[in-house]
Amino acid sequence: MPKKKRMSSANKEDLVLRLLRGEDLETVSRESGVAMHVLQDWRDLYTKAGRDGLKAKPGNSVESELERQIKQQALEIEILKRAKALVDGRKL
Repeated sequence: MPKKKRMSSANKEDLVLRLLRGEDLETVSRESGVAMHVLQDWRDLYTKAGRDGLKAKPGNSVESELERQIKQQALEIEILKRAKALVDGRKL
């Protein structure tokens, strides 16, 4: 089975723009060979972050933002645990 070739963010953007202009999802999927659910995901990413949202690199802006939020929440949870332990009179 041949390995699928990666698509550039510019090519992904072209497909997403076709959808945003009103072209049928099924038609764009069939013509491009990209699954409909993938096109829908790309459309969602594009509307949130533009072409950067379509880039498949570790520094993906959407992923980076999610990672930042998760780290922030983990830190807040740790702070709350320590504060509760101090209130309860014990050390963590």
